[in-house]
Amino acid sequence: MSLPAATFEKVTGAILTGGKSERLGRDKVLLPYGNRPLVVHLHELLKGLFPRVILVGHLRAELDAFGFECVEDIIPGKGVLGGIHTALSVSATPFVFIAGADMPFLSRSLIAEIADHRSEADAVIPRGSRGLEPLCALYSSSCLATIEKSLESGILKVMAALEGLTVVSPGIETGHSEADPFANINYPEDVEILKSRAKDGARRAKKNGSSF
Repeated sequence: MSLPAATFEKVTGAILTGGKSERLGRDKVLLPYGNRPLVVHLHELLKGLFPRVILVGHLRAELDAFGFECVEDIIPGKGVLGGIHTALSVSATPFVFIAGADMPFLSRSLIAEIADHRSEADAVIPRGSRGLEPLCALYSSSCLATIEKSLESGILKVMAALEGLTVVSPGIETGHSEADPFANINYPEDVEILKSRAKDGARRAKKNGSSF
């Protein structure tokens, strides 16, 4: 699926980088994917669809050289919902697409499929093989007030915070031979899968004469 840059002009892309990576024991945002940090790969992926892409979470000096637009959480320590709240608060667009910083197997075609539903609901949260995926989803600015109230009440679960809003959950199917696009990196064995996939991508790029 070929998509031009900034296909979704009214959508801001946001990569959540606030996780503590406690299960992995190292900062997953900085994990190498090929010859660059994983978050650089994700930023490039989203930049092909959205005119503005921001990183939301705690700042990292290691990423300064890349010139990313980084925004610290407005309300620290509130997990994914706090990151969504910050992204919606600083965005000037009607919609924000949220992606976790540790989701290496996302594709532009998948993201575009989700974003295509943006006019149908307050939030578009796809359903994968493991259930709803709020960390690869699109949120309208209409969610902001409800999310703020949830944070004030101590409600941090995304779906609970969206109660009363219209949520569309398109089912996402992938081929059996493909990596789960919603998979994230949590454990050392996941890092080995990441390395293997990066090597496969490099081999394909070399064969095709292009970068991946």
